[in-house]
Amino acid sequence: MRILITSTLYPPVAYGGYEVECSAVVDRLREHHDVLVLTSDWRAAEVQAEEGVRRELARLTPDERGAVRAPLAALRGVQAARRALEWQPELIYAWNGGGLPQAALRVLADSGVPLAFRVCEHWFGELFAADQFMRELLPAHRSPPRAAWSLGARAFNALPALQLKPLRPLRTAISWNSEAIRAMVEVPAFVEPVLERVGHSVPRYGDLYAQIVRAPASPPAIVFLGRVTAFKGLAVAIEALALLFSRHGLEATLDVVGPEDVEYGREMRALAERLGVARAVRWHGQMTPERAAPLMASAGAMIVPSVWREPFPLVTIEGALARVPLVASDIGGIGEGMEHERHALLFAAGDAEQAAAALARTFGEGEQTAARVARAYERAQEFRIGPYLDAQEQFVSDATAAFRRGVRSVSDAAV
Repeated sequence: MRILITSTLYPPVAYGGYEVECSAVVDRLREHHDVLVLTSDWRAAEVQAEEGVRRELARLTPDERGAVRAPLAALRGVQAARRALEWQPELIYAWNGGGLPQAALRVLADSGVPLAFRVCEHWFGELFAADQFMRELLPAHRSPPRAAWSLGARAFNALPALQLKPLRPLRTAISWNSEAIRAMVEVPAFVEPVLERVGHSVPRYGDLYAQIVRAPASPPAIVFLGRVTAFKGLAVAIEALALLFSRHGLEATLDVVGPEDVEYGREMRALAERLGVARAVRWHGQMTPERAAPLMASAGAMIVPSVWREPFPLVTIEGALARVPLVASDIGGIGEGMEHERHALLFAAGDAEQAAAALARTFGEGEQTAARVARAYERAQEFRIGPYLDAQEQFVSDATAAFRRGVRSVSDAAV
């Protein structure tokens, strides 16, 4: 079968969990199918051309600059989608659609080729309606300048190459990555699911983390593994580190691993200076899993201080496989993977005092912490890559069959 897969930041340009997960599924599907990947052109010049991967879609930022670029990006996206359709796929499997010109997805949806979505983040709930170009084609109350821009967008959409209808009904199969995201994201009214399943995301490099030989540092090191952006809550981790010193009398360090939003990174360094912990915070930038593994080995705790509704963060599973004690926000799907007190210590999102108290417990309650780590490791065995890839391949087969049947089928089997 010919399968066209769309994604936003297909590796190796990104190490993000969901994009790496996508690449693992692509590799598995290629064992039995022909697969073409259509992804963004972000950093395309920095990576070697790869057969079966087309880096042709613009990556749009969610700001005014992205909105200004959106019409031309939509046109180019439509052209790229139509070129991909010339490859004659038999199934389209859309992964991350955030940051892409969704005009490309609209063309693929209108092609008549069976379409499935892997939903790992919130963007699916506003499919097409929040796209920076297609939203201007929908009725809405707008300020005079915005109304003029919208009028121009509609005139642009009248071009024969476009003529997009954002909310045209479509039928699709959906693979949700957690019960949390399924509950948080409402399926758009114009979307008719023919098949739905929930299948938790799994880390591609779980085996690497499971092989880590633990060698915790003294004083204890706390590791933060994720993007350095506001919604990942690094500020909470830095504030909690300061509170460990001032209220709990405990020394610790904080290792920050992940790509940085430049402005936010500056803010976090300034915050660490103000709180007097700058020397205890070590900034490592983006690292491959192999380079991050030694930091996991030496960590006395992993903190996941997200302040947004995480669908199902893979970093908690990676930490559990590495046998690192987990301290995390109780938000979104975090507790779905690692339960409070049983596998991790969870705290109210944004509450640095609770985070510090959880870290103090982690460092001070040796037996209880060890028991949680052991249970978390056993829980993490449910999220290994082999069974997940088997189930994803089965989902592709079942989705194709569901379109042939033409009837809705809902299943909660893992995919």
